[in-house]
Amino acid sequence: MTSASAILFGFASYAFVLLSIFRLFRINYFNPIVKIFATYLEPISKNFFFFLPPLMAAITFALILKFISFYLAYSSGYESLSLLYIAFIDVINSGFRILFYCVIGSVVLSWIAPGNNHPLLQIVEEISAGVLNPIRKFIPPMGGLDFTPIIGLLILNLINSSFIQIIRSLL
Repeated sequence: MTSASAILFGFASYAFVLLSIFRLFRINYFNPIVKIFATYLEPISKNFFFFLPPLMAAITFALILKFISFYLAYSSGYESLSLLYIAFIDVINSGFRILFYCVIGSVVLSWIAPGNNHPLLQIVEEISAGVLNPIRKFIPPMGGLDFTPIIGLLILNLINSSFIQIIRSLL
């Protein structure tokens, strides 16, 4: 029973990480998937952390849920502070993983189904556009080829690994 609860808290944590990404990149609220996340999850995080902006409330709630998930799964082997540290790294890593796979998904979608109006595919396109548009300002398409996804993936991995190394050195 404890492992099932840990899995449920872990999934809920990922839902709040997605909500924070939707907030960070200002994904279209009228998209039905985003609307479901904003309608059902945002009030929960806002009620617990009413003193924080919605983005920070979602990230904090994701961190707490991930900590509870790890505590239920590994409480006998680790200290609470270590579990909180691992939960923090996992929430940040989850956000970067979602961004990474959205960029890859956008590249694949540009080959398979360009201009598709499915709500999930629109979210993938909007998130990847939010990641890649700052890079596209500096690197235009060369000969009809767009190299910004490759550079974007490299930058995402570099930021993620650097951020984790900085956190490890601080603690």
